[in-house]
Amino acid sequence: MAGAVIVRAFRLFVARRTRPQSAAGFWELPGAEVRPGEDDRMALDRVFTTEFSISVHCVDQILGERLLQSWQTESGDYSPAVLRLWRCQLPSQSTLDLDRGDPLPNHAEYDESRWADVDDPDAVGPWRDADRLSAGEIADHYHADLVWQQAD
Repeated sequence: MAGAVIVRAFRLFVARRTRPQSAAGFWELPGAEVRPGEDDRMALDRVFTTEFSISVHCVDQILGERLLQSWQTESGDYSPAVLRLWRCQLPSQSTLDLDRGDPLPNHAEYDESRWADVDDPDAVGPWRDADRLSAGEIADHYHADLVWQQAD
């Protein structure tokens, strides 16, 4: 699994899943299962292009890998999975209404998106456990990285 960490104006982009059933209704850092022949970057670009109608640029992998105990795969099986988080950027020329939640999902995998204050991720919920734990670490990482703050 690859997850996107996108921050703009001290706000973290999050989305609420509609499928698989085991994750439906939970907020997370948007991402995708990595398919055969893909790498993490390709998987994230695929999910953002198809679900949010916007491309995403993966900068680098951040934080450590997270074990997801019971992830339902695209084939419907349950298995442990590893979540890898990537610091990503949306196109700089894109005009997004952060208060509206842009980019909005196409309702295939997510039904809502928001920009949560990086210091208050619990303004949305419930979260998937691994994503909520990561959100706190992301805030610390973001505040400590002036280059990241200036890039967003």
